[in-house]
Amino acid sequence: MRARKGCRNFQAVSDRVVGQLKGHGVEIPLPHTRKTLRKFAMREAADFLRINQNTFRHYISTLRDRLPTGEMDKNNRRYFTAEEVHEIQRGLFEAKKIDPKVHPRRRRDEPCVAITFLTVRKGSGTSVLSAHVAANLSLLGYRVLFGDLDPQASITNMFGVTPELDPDMPTAYDVIRHMEPVPARDVIQKTFFPNLDLIPASMSLMEFEYETALSSRTPSTAGAFHTRIANALEPILPDYDVIIFDAPPQLGLVVAAALFASRGVLIPLNASMLDVMSLTSFLSMAGNLMEVVEGHAPEHGFDFVKHLITRYKATDKPQVQAAGFLRTALGDSVMTTEFVESTAIMDATAAKQTLLEVEPRGTNRKTYDRAIESIRQITAEIEAEIFQVWGRTARS
Repeated sequence: MRARKGCRNFQAVSDRVVGQLKGHGVEIPLPHTRKTLRKFAMREAADFLRINQNTFRHYISTLRDRLPTGEMDKNNRRYFTAEEVHEIQRGLFEAKKIDPKVHPRRRRDEPCVAITFLTVRKGSGTSVLSAHVAANLSLLGYRVLFGDLDPQASITNMFGVTPELDPDMPTAYDVIRHMEPVPARDVIQKTFFPNLDLIPASMSLMEFEYETALSSRTPSTAGAFHTRIANALEPILPDYDVIIFDAPPQLGLVVAAALFASRGVLIPLNASMLDVMSLTSFLSMAGNLMEVVEGHAPEHGFDFVKHLITRYKATDKPQVQAAGFLRTALGDSVMTTEFVESTAIMDATAAKQTLLEVEPRGTNRKTYDRAIESIRQITAEIEAEIFQVWGRTARS
């Protein structure tokens, strides 16, 4: 009997799995319309607003006719939705209680800042980090677009969007494909984080690499491959303050297009000599790739390129030594804060959540607070780079 063609075999298995997923929809992660964000305690809300908790209480008391006052629980603790936090932020800004120089909305003369999170090696936690930074920026009040460019689509699923269950859902590939691309606005999905939108990923992103290789035989009207993302996002830039691209762990053409569309680059890497050695060859290849791209656009450049030490254990002596080597070799390009390795983050990721979705009262509070502080400090350093691009001198 003749062997079954691989294409039919793979497709048949795919169809069967999708059918089973749909049949067990109650037991699997549900689409984004069913996922919601928890409420935040007054201390957390004050942190997002970057004001003292006592000052926040004073504002809620004296401006209660103009600001949301949240909801009291049975223990007389006040909780706020993310939408209420943003409404309070708008109210305080209008009441001139927030300095315009640290207000998380760009002015018309300030550009949207796109940042590519570039993966040197698998296992650096880049996707998890990019998701947490995007979510935290959105809670701080920035309008954020997350472009998931990893075909594995793990962050797309984390934000509650499941293209696997909806074959008709357009994804990042449809935005940049060579033939008849879909407008970015028609692909963007709302998430359960207010101010955070998503361009979802899917395995179809891999087709872009093959299409580009064949593009000489199938000419495209959408421009050169490296301009594809920048051109596609141009019409929607006024809607956002920050765009974050989560790049896959290889230097492909999609990554080159993301870098060309970006003003900044963040490169997470583990504190190990193996990662240090990988970094040298990786950046050399990245430099060669961008040299080709920038040969067509000599004006292109980055406002900042930062390195971030990830999965860091301060009690691990080899990591401490490797981190010291990186800081000596790379100087100020290494961010001050490390992204700590934390069971709190690992447990949340296993549940397809960011740590910001987890209720602190249900965790080891010391572990939770340590991880959250790491995320906040990293976000603050990235925010400082954004402010520099905007030409602001003040820091929040």
